[in-house]
Amino acid sequence: MSLSTSAPITSPRPVWLVTGASSGLGLAVAIEAAKTATVIAIGRDEHRLEVAAKAGCRTVQLDLRASADRISSVVADAVKAAGRVDVLVNAAGYILEGGVEETSEQELQDIFTTNVFAPIRLARAVLPHMRHRGSGAIFNVAGIGGFSGSPNAGAYCSSKAALATLTEALQRETGPLGIRVCLVQLGHFKTSFLRTGHRLQTARCIVDYDPVLEPLRKAFNGLNEHQPGDPEKAAKVLVNIVGCGVDKIPMLLALGSDVPPAELSAHEAKRQAFLTYAPITNSTDLEA
Repeated sequence: MSLSTSAPITSPRPVWLVTGASSGLGLAVAIEAAKTATVIAIGRDEHRLEVAAKAGCRTVQLDLRASADRISSVVADAVKAAGRVDVLVNAAGYILEGGVEETSEQELQDIFTTNVFAPIRLARAVLPHMRHRGSGAIFNVAGIGGFSGSPNAGAYCSSKAALATLTEALQRETGPLGIRVCLVQLGHFKTSFLRTGHRLQTARCIVDYDPVLEPLRKAFNGLNEHQPGDPEKAAKVLVNIVGCGVDKIPMLLALGSDVPPAELSAHEAKRQAFLTYAPITNSTDLEA
């Protein structure tokens, strides 16, 4: 549906804008938030948005690879229809399987557009309204893949790492203005994320990499449908945190018991590398 042609939203309830709302965590958040808020649910597949619509959400079909102008227009329509946007949840994203050399320029551009540029474009579109009101919350969903570069998922891991660091910068910039920006580090949750059709693969396959990448492909297949996380529980946590007040929203929110050990492991590997090569590292300073 088009917000520009739909009836104005007159409810005094807070207004949420949720992307990736046709499946997975985005859908779970949209459904949970709709119990206490007005939710504008954004997704690429109009038919799959029907679940969110039945839960009481206003729905908008939008491919997040759209131009910045198109995304700004959708946000402008939301503000016009609802009067404001209190909470933005950037939950959309996908994984691309394949080695770095196998990944084409277009495939890399597409995943960064969806996983990085779209969340930042949406944030840029809502921030003027939040700054004007001196209040608001933005949740950017990164994830466990961004802690280190994994073979067979370099494009995905790097996109999530980029989103995480941009989010950390944004939260320091907007905090003094009364706007809370939260980096959500998401673990493995039982959603359609790793299912065939959702998990994309590079068009090019270089057989020389098969001995390295095939075990990772099998690991993804084995993890699918066996992820430990419950998306409905994660959605409840996120919605409840917002309900406690903007000033109670953390800058970093880890969702999933597999997140802390994964991040600590990644940091420990880097720490060991720093320690091992400390003499070389320190030898490059100017003489006192």
